[in-house]
Amino acid sequence: MGMTMTAEHFEALVRKCEAHAKRDSEGYARRMTLLALAGYAYVWLVLVGLGGTIALLVWSLRFHRATYRVLALAAPFVLLFLVVLRALRVPFKHPDGVRVRRADAPELFALIDRLVCELRTPCLHRVLLTEDRNAAAQTPLLGPLGWYRNYLLLGLAEMQALSPEEFQAVVAHELGHLSRQHGRRGAWIYRIRATWMRLEMMIELQGRWGRWLFDWFVKRWGPYFNAYSFVLVREREYEADRYAGSVAGKEAFARALGTTYVMGEFLSRCFWPDVYRAAHEKPEPPCDVFAALARAVAAGSEPDDVRRWLETALRRPTGLDDTHPALADRLAALGIAAHAAEPRRTSGPTAAQHYLGARLESLAAALDRAWRKRVAGHWDQRHRRAAGGRTRLRELTAVAADGDVEVAWERAQIVLDLDGEEAALPLLHDVVARVPDHAPASWALGQVLADRDDESAIVHLERAMVCNVLARPTGHEMIATLLETLRRHAEAVTHRRRAWDAGELLYRAAAERRHVGVLGVLLPHELPSDVTVRVRDRLAELEKVRSAWLVRKKVACLPESPLYVLGVVWSARVGWRDIRRIAARTRLPGQVLVTVAGPVLRGRLQRVPAARIL
Repeated sequence: MGMTMTAEHFEALVRKCEAHAKRDSEGYARRMTLLALAGYAYVWLVLVGLGGTIALLVWSLRFHRATYRVLALAAPFVLLFLVVLRALRVPFKHPDGVRVRRADAPELFALIDRLVCELRTPCLHRVLLTEDRNAAAQTPLLGPLGWYRNYLLLGLAEMQALSPEEFQAVVAHELGHLSRQHGRRGAWIYRIRATWMRLEMMIELQGRWGRWLFDWFVKRWGPYFNAYSFVLVREREYEADRYAGSVAGKEAFARALGTTYVMGEFLSRCFWPDVYRAAHEKPEPPCDVFAALARAVAAGSEPDDVRRWLETALRRPTGLDDTHPALADRLAALGIAAHAAEPRRTSGPTAAQHYLGARLESLAAALDRAWRKRVAGHWDQRHRRAAGGRTRLRELTAVAADGDVEVAWERAQIVLDLDGEEAALPLLHDVVARVPDHAPASWALGQVLADRDDESAIVHLERAMVCNVLARPTGHEMIATLLETLRRHAEAVTHRRRAWDAGELLYRAAAERRHVGVLGVLLPHELPSDVTVRVRDRLAELEKVRSAWLVRKKVACLPESPLYVLGVVWSARVGWRDIRRIAARTRLPGQVLVTVAGPVLRGRLQRVPAARIL
């Protein structure tokens, strides 16, 4: 809805807002508040205008004997009014986790009480133990009217890796986000951002004809609000860092930051992949995953890995893809040398042992049960896929793959999924050597090599992105991260901008591909006859489909990826399950939008040459 912009434009706007905040912090805060109020005020102004228009039309019907066509005229206004009203109801999901009560962990709550008093933080309503993340959250029970519930989320994985002193710094940082001015304003700003995001989505899906009410405003207001709120949220991170440094000591906080970064790499690269790989052999998830995590943390990662992960984090610059500043900038803002962030092993108890005490085992068991329940479906699917993969791999072993690239690619996929990167690497190299433009194999090989900080990953990822536009945002991010590891920062900045722009392009492309639209231009599909015959035969197998038309919609974004529209007429009531069945049966060289052809759309489809296929 006009809130998209190029990376260069957004970066320039953020730099301008940062300069304003440094030059005049009070003026910046006032500007941020006015922008936020303007966003809310415009939505309410639209609501009042729509409500007044509806009331006027109904009044003319009641007192001036207007025809009932007035009701038909009022219908679009009523629909748009409901869409905007629903967008104002921003749902806030309560955080998930195992509740820790005061009686469970008196040492922990003594620490929290002291920090709440020192930081003048509102009282906490819940302390939750989670799998691997620390955070502070606020949820308004009355929406725009507030009445906040305050949550502190404590990641068990980090508690098992941090010393009590380092953990104290982390808790101080998180509680700093809940300071009275900081927390409530941040929650308010977030709610306004969420309101506009929901409004945009709902207008796109339910009332595209109402976009003109918002486009002109958002094109002027949106970029400034995004940039000012981005700077505000990032400044809050620095402010919370200062709280942590002043309460727990800068050195302890620096070690906590370094340990957190290293722990994140260990979990994502080593621990959780090994856990989920066990699904290949075991039909049910393990019962003691967090006990295993504690043992793995106690054993520690390889020193070379720890050093490499920390150096990579320290070399990474602060970017526009995350409101959190980079590690090096966070340390510099506190006046701490980079080497102070090196994780240290302590001979004493961990934060989990110190603050959770005798209840650590039972709380970890409760977290285990919650984790098992959450992953049960995914685990079962992975186990079934592994069993089928083993069977298929035995079949492929008996096939000579020397002349069949697709057989070799299928084998490489199965080995990568079941046996990991090391076993699959030579198979992926073989496929790419045979067909350098094989996009899926190039993508898989590029990912494996990027994980190993191998510079040759770049050429494979770029080759894959040429054929797959959906991979471009992630691909450019992966290349940027690799280049930062290789200390080629100027090139990394270029790829981060390309990732941003590719994401914006996909966003605009998705918006125009959600529906046909009254003004959408429909063109002949220009597909070979054998393709349309195959689609027709698949549709004929569905008894509910009476007739169908196939056309191509003219798109402005990514025209090289065509959008085909399949309009169908049903003999019975249609549901989303039926729509998905048709979409799954329709394989075309591009995206397919399946829609029920009402009278208006049916007339448009019938005017397109050679559109009817059933």
